[in-house]
Amino acid sequence: MFDSFQYFSSIEFVFGAGRAREATDRLSSRGLGRVLMVTDPGIVAAGIAEEVEDFLVEGGITVERFTDVKSNPTVENVDAGAAALTEFGATAVIGLGGGSPIDTAKIIAAAAANNCSAHDFMTGERSIDVAGVPQIAIPTTAGSGAESAKVSVLVDHATGEKKGVFGPGTAPWITILDPELMVGMPSWLTAATGMDALSHALEAYLGVAASPFSDAIAEKGMRLVADHLETAVFDGSDLEARSALTIASALGGLAKEQSGLGILHAVAMPVGYVYDLHHGYLCAALMPATLDFNRSAVLEKTAWVARTFGVDSADDETAAGLAGATVRALNERIGMGTRLREAGVRDADHSRIVDDAMKSYLLKNNPVPGTPEGCLAVLQASL
Repeated sequence: MFDSFQYFSSIEFVFGAGRAREATDRLSSRGLGRVLMVTDPGIVAAGIAEEVEDFLVEGGITVERFTDVKSNPTVENVDAGAAALTEFGATAVIGLGGGSPIDTAKIIAAAAANNCSAHDFMTGERSIDVAGVPQIAIPTTAGSGAESAKVSVLVDHATGEKKGVFGPGTAPWITILDPELMVGMPSWLTAATGMDALSHALEAYLGVAASPFSDAIAEKGMRLVADHLETAVFDGSDLEARSALTIASALGGLAKEQSGLGILHAVAMPVGYVYDLHHGYLCAALMPATLDFNRSAVLEKTAWVARTFGVDSADDETAAGLAGATVRALNERIGMGTRLREAGVRDADHSRIVDDAMKSYLLKNNPVPGTPEGCLAVLQASL
Protein backbone atom coordinates (compact mmCIF):
# COMPACT_ATOMS: atom_id res chain seq x y z
CA MET A 1 0.00 0.00 0.00
CA PHE A 2 1.12 3.53 -0.75
CA ASP A 3 0.75 6.15 1.98
CA SER A 4 -1.37 9.19 1.14
CA PHE A 5 0.47 12.29 -0.09
CA GLN A 6 -0.01 15.49 -2.04
CA TYR A 7 2.09 17.48 -4.48
CA PHE A 8 1.81 21.15 -5.36
CA SER A 9 3.98 23.90 -6.78
CA SER A 10 2.74 27.33 -7.81
CA ILE A 11 6.03 28.31 -9.47
CA GLU A 12 6.49 28.51 -13.24
CA PHE A 13 9.95 27.27 -14.22
CA VAL A 14 11.68 28.54 -17.36
CA PHE A 15 14.94 26.82 -18.37
CA GLY A 16 17.43 27.58 -21.10
CA ALA A 17 20.65 29.37 -21.93
CA GLY A 18 20.02 33.09 -22.35
CA ARG A 19 16.43 32.96 -21.13
CA ALA A 20 17.01 35.40 -18.26
CA ARG A 21 16.18 38.10 -20.81
CA GLU A 22 12.57 36.88 -20.83
CA ALA A 23 12.08 38.54 -17.44
CA THR A 24 11.52 41.82 -19.26
CA ASP A 25 8.57 40.58 -21.31
CA ARG A 26 7.04 38.79 -18.33
CA LEU A 27 7.12 41.94 -16.23
CA SER A 28 5.84 44.16 -19.03
CA SER A 29 2.95 41.80 -19.78
CA ARG A 30 1.63 42.40 -16.28
CA GLY A 31 2.37 46.12 -16.20
CA LEU A 32 5.09 45.68 -13.58
CA GLY A 33 7.41 48.50 -14.56
CA ARG A 34 9.29 49.25 -11.32
CA VAL A 35 11.57 46.47 -10.09
CA LEU A 36 13.67 46.18 -6.94
CA MET A 37 16.61 43.95 -7.86
CA VAL A 38 17.86 42.17 -4.75
CA THR A 39 21.40 40.88 -5.19
CA ASP A 40 24.74 40.91 -3.37
CA PRO A 41 28.15 42.57 -3.81
CA GLY A 42 29.66 39.43 -5.36
CA ILE A 43 27.08 39.37 -8.15
CA VAL A 44 27.69 43.08 -8.74
CA ALA A 45 31.48 42.55 -8.86
CA ALA A 46 31.04 39.70 -11.35
CA GLY A 47 29.13 42.02 -13.71
CA ILE A 48 26.00 39.86 -13.65
CA ALA A 49 23.82 42.47 -11.92
CA GLU A 50 24.73 45.07 -14.53
CA GLU A 51 24.05 42.62 -17.37
CA VAL A 52 20.56 41.82 -16.09
CA GLU A 53 19.81 45.42 -15.19
CA ASP A 54 20.84 46.57 -18.69
CA PHE A 55 18.40 44.35 -20.53
CA LEU A 56 15.61 45.22 -18.11
CA VAL A 57 16.18 48.94 -18.65
CA GLU A 58 16.38 48.43 -22.42
CA GLY A 59 12.94 46.82 -22.19
CA GLY A 60 11.46 49.84 -20.43
CA ILE A 61 11.72 48.59 -16.83
CA THR A 62 12.86 51.01 -14.11
CA VAL A 63 15.28 49.26 -11.75
CA GLU A 64 16.49 50.01 -8.24
CA ARG A 65 19.32 47.84 -6.96
CA PHE A 66 19.48 46.58 -3.35
CA THR A 67 22.74 44.83 -2.40
CA ASP A 68 22.83 44.78 1.40
CA VAL A 69 22.62 41.00 1.60
CA LYS A 70 24.94 38.80 3.68
CA SER A 71 25.86 35.21 2.83
CA ASN A 72 23.67 34.19 5.77
CA PRO A 73 20.90 36.80 5.31
CA THR A 74 19.63 38.58 8.40
CA VAL A 75 16.48 40.24 9.66
CA GLU A 76 18.31 43.56 9.28
CA ASN A 77 18.95 42.84 5.58
CA VAL A 78 15.27 42.12 5.01
CA ASP A 79 14.05 45.16 6.90
CA ALA A 80 16.41 47.47 5.00
CA GLY A 81 15.24 45.92 1.74
CA ALA A 82 11.58 46.31 2.67
CA ALA A 83 12.19 50.01 3.36
CA ALA A 84 13.93 50.34 -0.01
CA LEU A 85 11.03 48.61 -1.78
CA THR A 86 8.50 50.92 -0.17
CA GLU A 87 10.49 54.09 -0.84
CA PHE A 88 11.06 53.14 -4.47
CA GLY A 89 7.47 52.03 -5.00
CA ALA A 90 8.50 48.74 -6.57
CA THR A 91 5.75 46.73 -8.24
CA ALA A 92 7.89 43.59 -8.48
CA VAL A 93 11.06 42.11 -7.01
CA ILE A 94 13.82 40.15 -8.73
CA GLY A 95 16.02 37.95 -6.57
CA LEU A 96 19.30 37.64 -8.48
CA GLY A 97 22.07 35.46 -7.12
CA GLY A 98 22.39 32.47 -4.86
CA GLY A 99 20.10 31.44 -2.06
CA SER A 100 20.91 34.50 0.04
CA PRO A 101 19.53 37.20 -2.32
CA ILE A 102 16.62 35.00 -3.39
CA ASP A 103 15.63 34.18 0.20
CA THR A 104 16.01 37.84 1.14
CA ALA A 105 13.91 39.01 -1.81
CA LYS A 106 11.02 36.74 -0.89
CA ILE A 107 10.71 38.09 2.65
CA ILE A 108 11.45 41.70 1.67
CA ALA A 109 8.21 41.60 -0.32
CA ALA A 110 6.33 40.08 2.62
CA ALA A 111 7.72 42.50 5.24
CA ALA A 112 6.87 45.51 3.06
CA ALA A 113 3.34 44.29 2.37
CA ASN A 114 2.64 43.52 6.03
CA ASN A 115 4.36 46.69 7.30
CA CYS A 116 6.44 44.94 9.94
CA SER A 117 9.91 43.64 10.69
CA ALA A 118 11.05 40.19 9.57
CA HIS A 119 11.81 39.67 13.28
CA ASP A 120 8.07 39.50 13.88
CA PHE A 121 7.80 36.63 11.39
CA MET A 122 10.75 34.84 12.97
CA THR A 123 9.25 34.96 16.47
CA GLY A 124 5.71 34.18 15.37
CA GLU A 125 4.41 37.52 16.67
CA ARG A 126 3.13 38.21 13.16
CA SER A 127 2.14 35.93 10.32
CA ILE A 128 2.40 36.78 6.63
CA ASP A 129 -1.21 37.74 6.05
CA VAL A 130 -0.78 39.83 2.90
CA ALA A 131 1.13 38.54 -0.12
CA GLY A 132 3.84 40.92 -1.28
CA VAL A 133 4.53 42.12 -4.81
CA PRO A 134 5.29 39.41 -7.40
CA GLN A 135 8.81 38.02 -7.50
CA ILE A 136 11.03 36.54 -10.17
CA ALA A 137 13.93 34.36 -9.04
CA ILE A 138 16.99 34.26 -11.27
CA PRO A 139 19.57 32.01 -9.61
CA THR A 140 23.25 32.47 -10.43
CA THR A 141 24.41 29.51 -8.34
CA ALA A 142 23.16 25.94 -8.51
CA GLY A 143 22.46 24.63 -5.06
CA SER A 144 20.27 26.50 -2.61
CA GLY A 145 16.92 25.47 -4.05
CA ALA A 146 15.54 28.81 -2.88
CA GLU A 147 14.26 29.31 -6.42
CA SER A 148 11.88 26.35 -5.95
CA ALA A 149 10.56 26.94 -2.46
CA LYS A 150 8.34 29.27 -0.48
CA VAL A 151 10.52 29.12 2.63
CA SER A 152 13.36 31.58 3.28
CA VAL A 153 16.08 30.97 5.85
CA LEU A 154 17.12 34.01 7.89
CA VAL A 155 19.34 34.84 10.85
CA ASP A 156 17.79 36.79 13.72
CA HIS A 157 20.53 38.17 15.97
CA ALA A 158 17.93 39.30 18.50
CA THR A 159 16.88 35.72 19.20
CA GLY A 160 20.11 33.96 18.23
CA GLU A 161 18.30 31.76 15.72
CA LYS A 162 18.58 30.79 12.08
CA LYS A 163 15.37 29.31 10.73
CA GLY A 164 12.84 29.33 7.94
CA VAL A 165 10.00 31.79 7.34
CA PHE A 166 7.21 31.38 4.80
CA GLY A 167 3.65 32.35 4.03
CA PRO A 168 1.37 33.60 1.25
CA GLY A 169 3.31 35.00 -1.68
CA THR A 170 6.76 33.91 -0.51
CA ALA A 171 7.23 31.51 -3.44
CA PRO A 172 8.53 33.05 -6.67
CA TRP A 173 6.02 33.82 -9.39
CA ILE A 174 8.53 32.68 -12.03
CA THR A 175 11.93 31.05 -11.69
CA ILE A 176 14.26 31.48 -14.65
CA LEU A 177 17.01 28.86 -14.83
CA ASP A 178 19.69 30.26 -17.14
CA PRO A 179 22.93 28.24 -17.00
CA GLU A 180 24.83 30.94 -18.91
CA LEU A 181 24.75 33.08 -15.77
CA MET A 182 26.72 30.37 -13.91
CA VAL A 183 29.59 29.84 -16.34
CA GLY A 184 31.96 32.12 -14.42
CA MET A 185 31.22 30.66 -10.98
CA PRO A 186 34.46 29.81 -9.08
CA SER A 187 35.24 26.11 -8.62
CA TRP A 188 34.95 26.20 -4.81
CA LEU A 189 31.52 27.80 -4.98
CA THR A 190 30.47 25.36 -7.71
CA ALA A 191 31.42 22.49 -5.42
CA ALA A 192 29.76 23.94 -2.32
CA THR A 193 26.50 24.79 -4.05
CA GLY A 194 26.45 21.44 -5.84
CA MET A 195 26.68 19.63 -2.51
CA ASP A 196 23.92 21.89 -1.20
CA ALA A 197 21.70 20.75 -4.07
CA LEU A 198 22.60 17.14 -3.31
CA SER A 199 21.80 17.57 0.39
CA HIS A 200 18.25 18.73 -0.35
CA ALA A 201 17.51 15.83 -2.68
CA LEU A 202 19.18 13.38 -0.29
CA GLU A 203 17.34 14.38 2.87
CA ALA A 204 14.02 14.66 1.04
CA TYR A 205 14.64 11.15 -0.32
CA LEU A 206 15.48 9.64 3.08
CA GLY A 207 12.86 11.56 5.06
CA VAL A 208 9.75 10.19 6.71
CA ALA A 209 7.50 12.34 4.52
CA ALA A 210 8.97 11.09 1.23
CA SER A 211 6.46 10.09 -1.44
CA PRO A 212 6.68 8.52 -4.92
CA PHE A 213 6.53 12.02 -6.44
CA SER A 214 9.25 13.50 -4.22
CA ASP A 215 11.39 10.36 -4.65
CA ALA A 216 11.28 10.67 -8.43
CA ILE A 217 12.31 14.33 -8.23
CA ALA A 218 15.03 13.62 -5.66
CA GLU A 219 16.49 10.68 -7.56
CA LYS A 220 16.78 12.69 -10.77
CA GLY A 221 18.45 15.54 -8.88
CA MET A 222 20.98 13.21 -7.28
CA ARG A 223 21.79 11.52 -10.60
CA LEU A 224 22.46 14.89 -12.20
CA VAL A 225 24.85 15.83 -9.38
CA ALA A 226 26.60 12.47 -9.56
CA ASP A 227 27.05 12.71 -13.33
CA HIS A 228 28.00 16.37 -13.70
CA LEU A 229 29.31 18.00 -10.50
CA GLU A 230 32.96 17.10 -10.92
CA THR A 231 32.95 18.24 -14.54
CA ALA A 232 31.47 21.61 -13.56
CA VAL A 233 34.00 22.03 -10.73
CA PHE A 234 37.00 21.42 -12.97
CA ASP A 235 35.64 22.95 -16.19
CA GLY A 236 33.29 25.78 -15.36
CA SER A 237 32.76 26.59 -19.03
CA ASP A 238 31.06 23.25 -19.71
CA LEU A 239 27.51 24.42 -20.41
CA GLU A 240 26.05 20.91 -20.29
CA ALA A 241 27.39 20.37 -16.77
CA ARG A 242 26.23 23.83 -15.72
CA SER A 243 22.78 23.08 -17.15
CA ALA A 244 22.58 19.79 -15.30
CA LEU A 245 23.43 21.40 -11.96
CA THR A 246 21.03 24.28 -12.57
CA ILE A 247 18.24 21.73 -12.99
CA ALA A 248 19.49 19.64 -10.05
CA SER A 249 19.31 22.66 -7.76
CA ALA A 250 15.72 23.37 -8.72
CA LEU A 251 14.79 19.70 -8.33
CA GLY A 252 16.43 19.60 -4.90
CA GLY A 253 14.39 22.63 -3.90
CA LEU A 254 11.18 21.00 -5.11
CA ALA A 255 12.00 17.77 -3.31
CA LYS A 256 12.63 19.47 0.01
CA GLU A 257 9.51 21.60 -0.46
CA GLN A 258 7.42 18.44 -0.82
CA SER A 259 8.96 16.10 1.73
CA GLY A 260 11.20 18.16 3.99
CA LEU A 261 14.72 17.82 5.33
CA GLY A 262 16.27 16.15 8.38
CA ILE A 263 19.11 15.96 10.85
CA LEU A 264 21.78 17.27 8.46
CA HIS A 265 20.04 20.62 8.13
CA ALA A 266 18.94 20.68 11.77
CA VAL A 267 22.62 20.58 12.77
CA ALA A 268 23.89 22.74 9.90
CA MET A 269 21.62 25.68 10.79
CA PRO A 270 23.14 26.45 14.23
CA VAL A 271 26.68 25.71 13.05
CA GLY A 272 26.16 28.19 10.22
CA TYR A 273 24.78 30.76 12.64
CA VAL A 274 27.55 30.43 15.24
CA TYR A 275 30.47 30.41 12.78
CA ASP A 276 29.03 32.14 9.69
CA LEU A 277 30.20 29.26 7.48
CA HIS A 278 28.93 28.69 3.95
CA HIS A 279 25.83 26.51 4.04
CA GLY A 280 26.87 24.40 1.05
CA TYR A 281 30.19 23.58 2.70
CA LEU A 282 28.36 22.56 5.89
CA CYS A 283 26.05 20.28 3.91
CA ALA A 284 29.07 18.60 2.36
CA ALA A 285 30.85 18.25 5.71
CA LEU A 286 27.83 16.76 7.52
CA MET A 287 26.57 14.50 4.71
CA PRO A 288 28.79 11.44 5.23
CA ALA A 289 27.92 11.24 8.94
CA THR A 290 24.24 11.77 8.14
CA LEU A 291 24.26 8.82 5.73
CA ASP A 292 25.97 6.63 8.32
CA PHE A 293 23.58 7.72 11.07
CA ASN A 294 20.40 7.06 9.08
CA ARG A 295 21.57 3.92 7.27
CA SER A 296 19.78 1.31 9.37
CA ALA A 297 16.38 2.97 8.98
CA VAL A 298 16.56 3.48 5.19
CA LEU A 299 18.92 0.74 4.06
CA GLU A 300 17.64 0.28 0.50
CA LYS A 301 17.55 3.99 -0.22
CA THR A 302 21.02 4.52 1.25
CA ALA A 303 22.28 1.69 -0.96
CA TRP A 304 20.69 3.42 -3.97
CA VAL A 305 22.54 6.63 -3.12
CA ALA A 306 25.83 4.74 -2.79
CA ARG A 307 25.40 3.05 -6.17
CA THR A 308 24.48 6.35 -7.82
CA PHE A 309 27.82 7.73 -6.68
CA GLY A 310 29.85 4.76 -7.85
CA VAL A 311 29.60 1.89 -5.37
CA ASP A 312 29.57 -1.43 -7.24
CA SER A 313 27.77 -3.88 -4.99
CA ALA A 314 24.45 -5.66 -5.44
CA ASP A 315 24.16 -6.27 -1.71
CA ASP A 316 22.21 -3.49 0.01
CA GLU A 317 23.98 -3.88 3.35
CA THR A 318 27.40 -3.63 1.72
CA ALA A 319 26.48 -0.74 -0.57
CA ALA A 320 24.76 1.24 2.18
CA GLY A 321 27.75 0.73 4.46
CA LEU A 322 29.95 2.45 1.86
CA ALA A 323 27.65 5.43 1.21
CA GLY A 324 29.20 7.79 3.76
CA ALA A 325 32.76 6.98 2.71
CA THR A 326 31.83 7.43 -0.95
CA VAL A 327 30.49 10.93 -0.36
CA ARG A 328 33.51 11.74 1.80
CA ALA A 329 35.76 10.75 -1.11
CA LEU A 330 33.72 12.99 -3.43
CA ASN A 331 34.23 15.86 -0.99
CA GLU A 332 37.99 15.31 -1.13
CA ARG A 333 38.03 15.30 -4.93
CA ILE A 334 36.09 18.56 -5.30
CA GLY A 335 37.73 20.54 -2.50
CA MET A 336 35.03 20.10 0.14
CA GLY A 337 37.11 17.80 2.34
CA THR A 338 37.74 20.32 5.14
CA ARG A 339 36.46 18.83 8.39
CA LEU A 340 34.44 20.99 10.77
CA ARG A 341 37.26 21.25 13.32
CA GLU A 342 39.57 22.57 10.61
CA ALA A 343 36.86 25.13 9.74
CA GLY A 344 36.91 26.41 13.32
CA VAL A 345 34.13 24.47 15.06
CA ARG A 346 35.06 24.24 18.74
CA ASP A 347 34.20 21.54 21.26
CA ALA A 348 33.06 24.23 23.69
CA ASP A 349 30.14 25.09 21.37
CA HIS A 350 28.80 21.57 20.95
CA SER A 351 26.14 21.87 23.64
CA ARG A 352 24.82 25.11 22.19
CA ILE A 353 24.73 23.65 18.67
CA VAL A 354 22.90 20.52 19.83
CA ASP A 355 20.43 22.52 21.91
CA ASP A 356 19.59 24.71 18.91
CA ALA A 357 19.38 21.72 16.58
CA MET A 358 16.85 20.09 18.90
CA LYS A 359 14.52 23.08 18.41
CA SER A 360 14.26 22.29 14.70
CA TYR A 361 11.03 20.85 13.31
CA LEU A 362 13.20 19.12 10.69
CA LEU A 363 14.12 16.38 13.16
CA LYS A 364 10.54 15.09 13.01
CA ASN A 365 11.17 14.12 9.39
CA ASN A 366 14.45 12.30 9.99
CA PRO A 367 14.25 8.51 9.44
CA VAL A 368 16.01 7.92 12.77
CA PRO A 369 14.29 9.89 15.54
CA GLY A 370 16.21 13.07 16.30
CA THR A 371 17.71 13.13 19.79
CA PRO A 372 20.44 15.22 21.45
CA GLU A 373 22.69 12.17 21.31
CA GLY A 374 22.01 11.72 17.60
CA CYS A 375 22.70 15.36 16.76
CA LEU A 376 25.93 15.23 18.76
CA ALA A 377 26.96 12.02 17.02
CA VAL A 378 26.51 13.56 13.55
CA LEU A 379 28.35 16.70 14.63
CA GLN A 380 31.29 14.86 16.22
CA ALA A 381 31.65 12.42 13.34
CA SER A 382 32.06 15.43 11.02
CA LEU A 383 34.82 17.13 13.04
